[in-house]
Amino acid sequence: MPAKTWTWAFTASFYDHDPDRMMEACRASGVRALEYHPQNVDGLRDGEIVALRKKHETQGVSINSFHLPFATDDDIASFYETQRQRAVGRMNRYIRVAGLLGARVVIQHPTTNRYNTDENGPDRYFEQLHRSLQEMLPVARQAGVVIGLENMTPGEYGGGRFFSVAGHFARLSRELTDPNVGYVYDTGHALMSAGPDALQILEAMGDRIAAWHLADNAGDRDSHLAPGHGEVNWDAVFRHAAKLRFSAPVTMETAPWGHGPDYSMDTWKKSVQTLDALVEKALGG
Repeated sequence: MPAKTWTWAFTASFYDHDPDRMMEACRASGVRALEYHPQNVDGLRDGEIVALRKKHETQGVSINSFHLPFATDDDIASFYETQRQRAVGRMNRYIRVAGLLGARVVIQHPTTNRYNTDENGPDRYFEQLHRSLQEMLPVARQAGVVIGLENMTPGEYGGGRFFSVAGHFARLSRELTDPNVGYVYDTGHALMSAGPDALQILEAMGDRIAAWHLADNAGDRDSHLAPGHGEVNWDAVFRHAAKLRFSAPVTMETAPWGHGPDYSMDTWKKSVQTLDALVEKALGG
């Protein structure tokens, strides 16, 4: 039988992005990693960021991943060069921050627009994405991080959004083999984009999966339910992770299932127990 080879991580976006509370949740739950967001570090100077990393090391909770900005203007595949260049500049600033924090991977949305890729010409998207990645990769290498491109929701204009379908990942893998570019599999996004064929996106990523976002939903919206409370095929997800022998932290990108927003430490602990039970079921005990 395949075995669980990974550990768990939480996202540090709860309790008003208070890292101390999230480290407390980690310690209470036996979790040893967090995914950071810009809001966790905005306003801090380099020395303060390094001090924050050392604080995490003292507490035994690493910063495994850092989610790069994804507002409307943060489109690294934008057809408008002014917007694309400014977006790349913002990404590079936070990639440097991620390096100071000791993160392993930065989470990057390949686009922030929601239009149908085929209607606008996929070659145009890929050309802009390649251009941006070539400008970001030197910074990522220096920071010691992998750029993880996340699969997207289907968009609002007939589906087919850039990087919401398996073929986009397969194409980029053929065109770009740089080891500092990987993929991030978001279970909730995949269910919305591909329904029962969500695993095709996972398979198209191959062995280049650098990170995971675990979230559940009913297939109709990105509701970020805790795993096990929606329609995601968790058996397939965890069997695939075991097949890959994925050995880094896997992030639960949701609130725990319980009373919030001031979630109790016991509620976080139960969320990990639920994850472990889903893995045990998937891998046959």
